[in-house]
Amino acid sequence: MNLLTPRGATTGPSALPTAPNADGDAQDEFRRQLRWAWRVLWRGKHLVLGCLLPVMVPTFLYLQQVTPRYMAEARISIEAPDVRNALDDRPAVRAWMSEQVVQTEADLLTSTVIAQRAIDKLKLKDDPEFNPALRQPKPLQVFLSKLNPLNWLMSFDGGDGNATASLSPAASEQVDNAAIVQAFLSKVSVKIPRRSFIISVAYTSESREKSALIANTLADLYVLDRLEANFDETRRVADWLGERLEKLRQDVEVAETAAEEFRSRYGLRRRGEQSAPIKDQQLSELSSKLVIARSELAQRQARQQQVRELLRARGSIDAISDVLQSPLIQRLREQETQRSREMSEALKTYGERHPRILGIRADLEDLRRRINDEVEKVASAISSEVEVAATGVRELERQLDRARQVSDRAGEAEVRLRELERQADATRAVYEAFLTRFKREAEQRQVQRANARIISPAEISLSPSYPPKRSILTAALGAAVLIGVILVFLLDRLDSSVRSSDEAEELTGLPTVAMVPLNRRRLKGSVSEDILNNPRSSLSDAVRSLRTALDLQGHTKSPRIILITSSVPREGKTYVSMCLAMMFAKAHPRVLLIDADVHRPNMFRMLGIDGERGLVQILAGEVGESDVIVPNAAGSLDFLPAGKALNTAEIINGAGMAALIERLSSRYDHIIIDSPPVLAVADTRVLACLADQVIYLIKWNETSRDAVRNGIKLLRSVGAPLFGVVLSQVNQRKHDRYGYGDYGYYYGRYHEYYGGEER
Repeated sequence: MNLLTPRGATTGPSALPTAPNADGDAQDEFRRQLRWAWRVLWRGKHLVLGCLLPVMVPTFLYLQQVTPRYMAEARISIEAPDVRNALDDRPAVRAWMSEQVVQTEADLLTSTVIAQRAIDKLKLKDDPEFNPALRQPKPLQVFLSKLNPLNWLMSFDGGDGNATASLSPAASEQVDNAAIVQAFLSKVSVKIPRRSFIISVAYTSESREKSALIANTLADLYVLDRLEANFDETRRVADWLGERLEKLRQDVEVAETAAEEFRSRYGLRRRGEQSAPIKDQQLSELSSKLVIARSELAQRQARQQQVRELLRARGSIDAISDVLQSPLIQRLREQETQRSREMSEALKTYGERHPRILGIRADLEDLRRRINDEVEKVASAISSEVEVAATGVRELERQLDRARQVSDRAGEAEVRLRELERQADATRAVYEAFLTRFKREAEQRQVQRANARIISPAEISLSPSYPPKRSILTAALGAAVLIGVILVFLLDRLDSSVRSSDEAEELTGLPTVAMVPLNRRRLKGSVSEDILNNPRSSLSDAVRSLRTALDLQGHTKSPRIILITSSVPREGKTYVSMCLAMMFAKAHPRVLLIDADVHRPNMFRMLGIDGERGLVQILAGEVGESDVIVPNAAGSLDFLPAGKALNTAEIINGAGMAALIERLSSRYDHIIIDSPPVLAVADTRVLACLADQVIYLIKWNETSRDAVRNGIKLLRSVGAPLFGVVLSQVNQRKHDRYGYGDYGYYYGRYHEYYGGEER
């Protein structure tokens, strides 16, 4: 539920309108809420009016003390600046205007440079409006400064007056000048209309003439600054070109000298000259020799490998071509063969031990030893050839490496030379370009323009722009009214009391069967007069409505036991119980009223009878019910007082009270029981279980919602037969102003139906 939802308004599913009448019900609900809001505001009109005073009075005093200020505005049209490249031969072009460019130009108007120029030109240092040292403070400002706690804290630290005491005179002057510049800029405002190259510069001052003068001065200084900026840029370009030309000339000389010295050092040819490629020929010859040497080395290594394999396999290298082709080995082989034949022939003639055989065998062994020696010499010769060939290959490789290194150094030198020549050429080209541009700038100096012009100078304002009194007063009035309205609705929301039948039904889930008006006279005579002798009173009609609701329920059991209780004391349940009993007694001859509040009996005083003995004595077994029941206590109404006892904590219990009610049921058609508050004692829950109908009483605009909620919860926990809710002590005049729309609202409006009684 929000702040503007009427208290007690039904928000559950039961409040949803049916489809055919959805629009009509919504309109009725809106009208009802609107009427409720108006009633709440009308009731809190004094609070709303009270909020106006503390807001409007200070606002009015503030407007009286504020010095009026006047604003003057000048308009400047800006154009895109010329973009020129000092090294480009093409003419200058217009830069593209973007929002960032326009914003940058607008920021220039609020720069400290232009502000300082305006201050110096107009001599604003001597103006009290800008120099606080020359200005006399107003009484209100002095008073507010004394109330400001920050000034107190700063006074402990020495204050701002001593902040510049340790500075030199020049530094102090700079600080004061900076303060004046800040004060000047605080009154400058720059606006940029959307999608426009127009800048509006406005100035606010206490003098209308001064505001126009300063605005026009700012515009003039801005245009002058843009013109000076173009001249300065051209001058800086020319100066830079001159300095750069001298540096480039020196760079050209250094680059060309370095190239010539490098060429002379390595004996390199000049660009375009042709020379014999001696180094290339040497590299080619050495490469060819190395290839041949490596081939021969491979062949010798293959022969050496073959010898080694034959030695490992057979232990002899006779099959090697070098061995087979050796003349000495061939002769020795022939001699060996001849001696072998001789040996074979001699063995046919002589024996093994014959001297001739021994001689031939010795010759064979000598020949074979000589053959092996020659074979070994061949193998050694092959190994020596391999070593010689490998040495030659290594030598050729060293020569080739040296030649390559020489060739590489020569190539690197040529690369370095070409690099130096390129650097010299590039430096010379840049120098010539700068020289050409410098001469053109010197001969054809363009006429500079500001790229900005004033299209609307500032005019003297006819009316002050500050303070906007009408707007401030309207805003203050609206704020005060809004605060008052919020407070009214907030206080209405924070009030937890029950003020309407809708609220009571939403809170308890029970119907509101009656709303008993407030009666400030509660003596016996007044109650009898209102109920018995004045049937047209609003009290009689409210109690009659309660009786009618009880009768129309359709309860057929007889007798009917009706219990009346409430959450807390002083809610009027005793009074309502007596009124309801009298109303029943008018229609039914046998009605008994029981005062069951034994802790705080009070009903006997209202009826003007003796209350020393009663319910307490019956339950204690001291007397019988016939001895203490007062017949015809009010009309035909019988009354059973509560009685008095020293200890009543356990006097009411389920068995004793149930037996008493059963005995009384045979004598009476209706029994009305006035019970204690349900949150105060536990007796009420015992009595509620004996009743046929329980009426829950809520004091209008006083009983809290939590108390009602907890009381109903306790009764439901014991299964009490809750019938409905009664709002008691309703102030009809106030309830009428609240405008909740329940039937209590019409009680207050149509009081002429109740005998013309005053509310």
